[in-house]
Amino acid sequence: MLIRIAPDMFIDPRFECVTIEMVCDEIVRAQKFKTKYPWRVKYQSKLKCLGATIEKDPQIQNRFRIVDQLVESDIVLNERNGRPFYFSRTDKMIAACALALDYGVSTVESELTDFLKQQFDRRIIKPLAIINYWLRKSLIQWDDEKQMVLEDWLVCNETPQDKRQIQIFTKLTKQAYPGP
Repeated sequence: MLIRIAPDMFIDPRFECVTIEMVCDEIVRAQKFKTKYPWRVKYQSKLKCLGATIEKDPQIQNRFRIVDQLVESDIVLNERNGRPFYFSRTDKMIAACALALDYGVSTVESELTDFLKQQFDRRIIKPLAIINYWLRKSLIQWDDEKQMVLEDWLVCNETPQDKRQIQIFTKLTKQAYPGP
């Protein structure tokens, strides 16, 4: 959804956002994205990735093995629900890259969020916090079109955002945040 707010988020370094090739492929090819986000085709040209070679970096491969072992061992349980973690290869690579490169992660995937917080004390950055950051840096100007994207988040049943970030958003934009 963030790419609809700031289409240049992956190609303009001022936005400080990167993603990996596996995520770009998933956005373009996965059926769940095709069904839920038909607008994604419009932004394919804006999906710039770190590059396929990044996933072969020895430091990232090492972190990937650690993440894989923790997840596959079934010993590490999600403290929130008491169940083992289950991740796709893409989720494991996201975690590995974030750990190896010391990057923050923005995701609404609750399992990945729980894992990164619980196992590695990683801070997860919610999408609205990123929007607020972009607003404070004047990277985006808020308008009715962007407001409609936020309203669409509710329609798509996206994860609710933090109340504190909602208050900051309202103060920065002088507009009400749609939803709870």
